[in-house]
Amino acid sequence: MSYTYQVKNEIIKKGGYTTKEKIAELRGILDAKNAVFDDHIELKLESIELANRVYRILKEITELKLNVKYSTSKNFGEHNIYIIGIVNQKGFKDFLKLLEEFRGKHIREDEEKVYGFIRGLFLSTGYIKSPEKEYALDFFIDNEEIAEELYEILGDLGKKVSKTKKRNKNLVYLRNSEDIMDILVINGSIKEFYKYEETTMMKDLKNKTIREMNWEVANETKTLNTGIKQIKQINYIGAKIGINNLTPVLEEVAFLRLQNPESSLQELAEMIGISKSGIRNRFRRIEEIYNQLLEENGEQPKE
Repeated sequence: MSYTYQVKNEIIKKGGYTTKEKIAELRGILDAKNAVFDDHIELKLESIELANRVYRILKEITELKLNVKYSTSKNFGEHNIYIIGIVNQKGFKDFLKLLEEFRGKHIREDEEKVYGFIRGLFLSTGYIKSPEKEYALDFFIDNEEIAEELYEILGDLGKKVSKTKKRNKNLVYLRNSEDIMDILVINGSIKEFYKYEETTMMKDLKNKTIREMNWEVANETKTLNTGIKQIKQINYIGAKIGINNLTPVLEEVAFLRLQNPESSLQELAEMIGISKSGIRNRFRRIEEIYNQLLEENGEQPKE
């Protein structure tokens, strides 16, 4: 069972939506699938659960006669296609006018219509990845105008939404975990929302722990490399002029570093009771002496 199926199954099983939400959801499904024509409606769906939901909504909001049938498609493996049809009949034009009230500016003025519309598009065209794998919510929409409408609506809701073309379809997508969780709530998938949130929190905690560990390792590596570099400079000075020929303060930190090759500058500073910047300045002066000796001896710095 795919994660998308789990989410959609929870939404489909949930009831208690208002009439406006149901019509907006129906309108989203019909328009996303290019199912509405001037003289008839023909909606093709691969999910029997969604087909049953659409049929139930149609029976609740209209008295039009419905035709239901299915065929078998062999594209990408054999599977059933469920077809809900409405022919031109008494009341058909009134039904089209009703759908029109849930399009364009009419839909954005009402939160119930917006939420129902988004839910219809998700149920008919949506795909969501498990948060354990990736944060991704996609809408693969046949109708370009509907894709643009969804893109604008999600933008109005403050979501970080993008759109493109993929597999000859219009793709509207979200990649932000918080935005995706908001859409789960809008769609009524509360159970999966809590699971998604928990997984996201665990992933964020794990990533934070990894980042902190990497930071600590990087710091330890930097400290070790610094110590190795300073010891090399001190040994060179000792071989050329003798460490005891350094000033007393430089001689002190030179021997301190030789005795504590893995200690950080902060730790060395605390050992002799000076500031970190103070000990850094002393090692800078040692480096200047080292470079001067290299120049006098016609040598190049060695990595």
